[in-house]
Amino acid sequence: MGYPAASSSQQNFEDLRSLQGQADSMRDEAQEVTDQVLRRQVPWDTYQKADLISDRELQLIKRYDKQDRTLQRSLLQEEDGVLYVRAFFSLLRSIASEEVVQYVLALLEDMIREGGARSVALLGAAAEGEGSSDASAILLRMLQRPDWFTKEKAAVVLSNLLSRSQDPVAATGASTSASASAGLKSFVEWLCTELRTPSAERSERTAVTCLSLLLKSGQARQIFLRASGVGSLCARLTPLHGTQTLYECCLCLWLLSFSEEATEELCQLNVPKKLVEVVGKANKEKVLRVALMCLENTLKGLKAADGNSSAGESGGRYDKVLAKLLECGLGKSLEVQRLQAHTDEELLMAMESLEEQLIQGVKKEISSFDKYADEVFSGTLDWTWMHKQDKFFKMNAGKFVDKDCAILRALARILESSTDERSLEVACHDIGQFIQHFAHGRGYLKRLKVKQQLMKLMTHADAEVAKQALMCCQKLMLSKDSLDLLSFS
Repeated sequence: MGYPAASSSQQNFEDLRSLQGQADSMRDEAQEVTDQVLRRQVPWDTYQKADLISDRELQLIKRYDKQDRTLQRSLLQEEDGVLYVRAFFSLLRSIASEEVVQYVLALLEDMIREGGARSVALLGAAAEGEGSSDASAILLRMLQRPDWFTKEKAAVVLSNLLSRSQDPVAATGASTSASASAGLKSFVEWLCTELRTPSAERSERTAVTCLSLLLKSGQARQIFLRASGVGSLCARLTPLHGTQTLYECCLCLWLLSFSEEATEELCQLNVPKKLVEVVGKANKEKVLRVALMCLENTLKGLKAADGNSSAGESGGRYDKVLAKLLECGLGKSLEVQRLQAHTDEELLMAMESLEEQLIQGVKKEISSFDKYADEVFSGTLDWTWMHKQDKFFKMNAGKFVDKDCAILRALARILESSTDERSLEVACHDIGQFIQHFAHGRGYLKRLKVKQQLMKLMTHADAEVAKQALMCCQKLMLSKDSLDLLSFS
């Protein structure tokens, strides 16, 4: 039994709001199917007469099943509340009927949702009891069934069970730990498979939800890395999946950022840039909070790794990622979010920490001329953050004429021989900045015959190249006073 497919006539991909609405509709449909399953009437006496369940288990099941939630919570709060959970696991072990299996799994999921930490603790206690140590194995077998409903409910219950068993406070014995580790490995690998090749419409959402519980464990993170799950998870970092899944995806990435190995892979996959996009568009505090905390923790891990390595202070991974965040506009996104009335303390602390690091990053970028020189000498320029900062040119204009005007000559060569339109744009812009911030710059450019190249580029087929060439020419031809007046206006 699977979830009903959404009507094609109702699908609308015109904008993000419609996509999120579709995701909400999918969740509503999933809950409706779950409610339908929970309304089933199961003939428990028949299974007792067939010796599939004991008399005691029948009593426990009847005492809990179809009762109001207040009574159900009260039963679970009792000293022997774990017996009810064990009775349901006994059903899963003994009965193969699809309808009964679906019903019991839906009941267990409902128990977790309503009972919270208490129900999760009962799951752990039931799995640790005598004759119930195969709870993980039972749920893992359910993942091999053909219907998605069974697989999804088993995955939700199993993720809660295993997240409990990975808690060092909750873990009790070596045998339990070994059994849980084997189950954890199989389950995480199954979730990675569902992320890569979804077997149902809700596969990705369910996998992300389960991973957000499991990745709290360092062991789970290692298994996830070995299963090459990071790339598949990062591909889901998009608002198209709706607020809840986006939040859980960011939560998974935050948990992964506590692993140095995972942090390195996250940076290779350009996750910091994607998180900046999330920060800029997030309209829910919980999404914004976990995205900022992930960025903060990633930078913290990189800084620590750079400190432990033999690399010099410059050129470390921390500096490179911080520079990338500046280029991606994290500062601007934080300014916009500051205008909102955010009250979450962790969010505000993460925002403040990132703002302080960005300020230091700006100072370092502005004072770092070697990086700029390397780019110019490569002959290929782009509109990176440094080219857009007036302060950079104001501080470093004098260095353009060092070593027999090496930088100016390299820029002039780009104007003369480059066929890359972006490089031509940026070269014209940078020469214009040099003119503006270096008092005697025109004389150097005259000797290099830069004006002639600019005149040619003013008729370039690319409008942006022609525009930058024109603006540079204006600066070259205007007097210093006129240029200052033009800049001020």
